[in-house]
Amino acid sequence: MVNGYANSLDTRLQQAEEAEAELERLEPLAAEAPQLREQKAKLELDRERQKKRESAMQAATKSTESAAEMQKLVSEFLGTAAIAVKELYTVLKEIDTHRREASQALAIADRVDYDIEVEKGEEHERSLDRNTDGLSYVLAAKHGEPKVRQMLEELDPEFNFLRDCYIGEQLHRDLADFVIRHAVQQPHASEAQIVSDPGEPVEA
Repeated sequence: MVNGYANSLDTRLQQAEEAEAELERLEPLAAEAPQLREQKAKLELDRERQKKRESAMQAATKSTESAAEMQKLVSEFLGTAAIAVKELYTVLKEIDTHRREASQALAIADRVDYDIEVEKGEEHERSLDRNTDGLSYVLAAKHGEPKVRQMLEELDPEFNFLRDCYIGEQLHRDLADFVIRHAVQQPHASEAQIVSDPGEPVEA
């Protein structure tokens, strides 16, 4: 009985000592575990960052190359656009000039009408033995710039520099506004005004 217990004790002691030796061997390695985990996490993070950076650089390179390729078209389109804008400017400038010439001619016609009306008015007043002083001032209120604008409107009702033009898109409106501001003199600004509804062309 005693010998059996002693043998069992020896066996357990041997196992315990072997475990103790194994523990002593593994303990330094186990102590490295937190540091190793941290290093592994850092390495994975570095790999992920490098992968993300490489992907971003590839996308940037591709987009830059596409932009450079498209940029080759700018010179041609800019030249075409400049020619078209210049032609539009020239047309609007000529329209403005003709409208001003029409206004000047109408001003002469209005002056003739005024002189005739004054003469007839004075003759009528004198026939009634009335004073004609101030008659010319009264009749002048019916003539001049307002009358000229009215006569011009009657020649071309509801004229607008952008009549029948499509300006449904912001770019169209911005371009039209830019060219008009440079081509048309200020007194005609009301004629050049762009309509507020972007979906409809300027009507006559």
